[in-house]
Amino acid sequence: MKIETQSPAPYWDNKTRFLHLGLALFITLELFNSLVMQERAAGSGLGGIMLEVHEWAGMGALLIVLAHWGWSIWGASNESIRHLFPWGSGDRAKLWRELRDLSSLRLPPGGPSGRLAGLVHGLGFLAVTVMALTGAVLFFGLPEGGGEPGLLTEGAEEVHEILSTFVWIYWGGHVAMAVLHKVLARDGTLQRMFKLR
Repeated sequence: MKIETQSPAPYWDNKTRFLHLGLALFITLELFNSLVMQERAAGSGLGGIMLEVHEWAGMGALLIVLAHWGWSIWGASNESIRHLFPWGSGDRAKLWRELRDLSSLRLPPGGPSGRLAGLVHGLGFLAVTVMALTGAVLFFGLPEGGGEPGLLTEGAEEVHEILSTFVWIYWGGHVAMAVLHKVLARDGTLQRMFKLR
């Protein structure tokens, strides 16, 4: 199978790179930590410690998510938000071209110029945002002693659990696409995201 790629992606700015790295680290920690944590009622031990780590790392993830939103909207000349949500007519046209290229086994560009990559990032970023916000509701709303949660907390818990499956799928797909770009396309997308200029 021959994979073609378009021209190399341009570099991201350093703030976007650091925010992306922070998101990658915290979300990976949160996902894998969730596999071993236990409810408070199940007692302490490793599962209880992992629940505490999950809660506090979730608050760290929320801070990074909020900083990323701020930078995407106000700090990056509004280009970053257009990358994540390419709804302008020119962006939509480019998105359709990239989808056609993908059907011809030609990888669309990564980095700031790719609209398909941007849209996928935007959808994942929305899911992670909702996960962080519902996690904050659980952090502040669940009774410490294990009493009855309120209606808002129950709803947040339900949404948090449902979205966790989507975030796992997104995380796996994101890593797989990064490897595909690195191994098959050799277009430098990973280096451009993580290498400091």
